[in-house]
Amino acid sequence: MSIASRSRFSHRPHQLGKAGEDAAVNYLITNGYQILERNWRGTDGEIDIITKFADVGSGQPEIIFVEVKTRSTIEFGAPIEAITKEKYRRLYLLGREWIATNQPNAPWRIDLLALLGSKKSFRISHIKGLIA
Repeated sequence: MSIASRSRFSHRPHQLGKAGEDAAVNYLITNGYQILERNWRGTDGEIDIITKFADVGSGQPEIIFVEVKTRSTIEFGAPIEAITKEKYRRLYLLGREWIATNQPNAPWRIDLLALLGSKKSFRISHIKGLIA
């Protein structure tokens, strides 16, 4: 494999991930979520998307920290399999950090958007309220 081929190949996962995040944002907006931040960096990592959602029945808007996992195939595992206990722990700590700094009294949860497909078309699974 030439250097040019290797370079082009190494960008594919990043391009797929970016396309997946963009598709995730579109999905969230279409479903009534307000995007507050993308790729927020905290002390111990990054949260892909931070949203606010006002469920009609609950009254108070909820902050939702969204982890986006994108795969082109399940050959190396389904997107949800990438959420290990350690990854969940980091997401939880990052969520607490953001809440403490920005909206200390807001209810919050962690969701997963698992995307499977190509840059042009994804099948999206929304898993609400992840628990390790």
